[in-house]
Amino acid sequence: MQSVERIVKIISSFNLSESRLSLDDLTKKSGLPKATVYRIAEALCEEHILEKDRSTSSYRIGIRLFELGSLYLSSMRLKDVAFIEMEELHLQTGETIHMGILDGTEVVSIEGFESVKSLHTKLFIGKRAPLYCTAVGKAILAFLPESERERLANSLQLVRHTSKTITNKDILREELANIRSRGTAIDSGENEDGVVCVGAPIFDSSKEVVASISISGPVFRMGGEVMERYSELLREVVSRISFALGYRVDV
Repeated sequence: MQSVERIVKIISSFNLSESRLSLDDLTKKSGLPKATVYRIAEALCEEHILEKDRSTSSYRIGIRLFELGSLYLSSMRLKDVAFIEMEELHLQTGETIHMGILDGTEVVSIEGFESVKSLHTKLFIGKRAPLYCTAVGKAILAFLPESERERLANSLQLVRHTSKTITNKDILREELANIRSRGTAIDSGENEDGVVCVGAPIFDSSKEVVASISISGPVFRMGGEVMERYSELLREVVSRISFALGYRVDV
């Protein structure tokens, strides 16, 4: 914890009016020993969190922090754009609506609406779930660039959660191909017994999948015709959100 606090103090020394700082400046502003500041600053440079101007020996914020900041802004814009669409979808279906983003080999919940029906799936913002056996996870995994998709598929440990969980990677690859073909992912009780979900991907202006949205509910309310209607509603919703984010289909 002390190391984290020291790193934060050093990074927090920078601001808009002081974007470049010498070792002495960082030492003074952070209140840390000079040797400690030098050691941490050099380590941060190796990770591209800071950059060092070799001619002046001054430091500045590195590209890695810019990338993380851009990711944060993108996720906030994503939530702002998607909120009204998700709320309307929630009102139309009465079921739990969930938006997730990729983080490593998992999908993380960042927004949603929980059903008010007596029997419904719970929503926990910040909760992590597997990529390979959830609708939100498979909807993202299926539409990643092929090299990234294969890298993740190879690294996944396909742990069985229910009797319907896919635990064979060749079968998973076939499932992902089917998802790309129809545009939606189905979780037919693969992650939790009795819970069915349909999910679809959201794309940004660079045509990369950035998130997914799902509709989930108990199996007795999510029959064939209902799933077909929800799938169509979901495709329309993610299409509008993607368009708002700058996604355009090549003509």
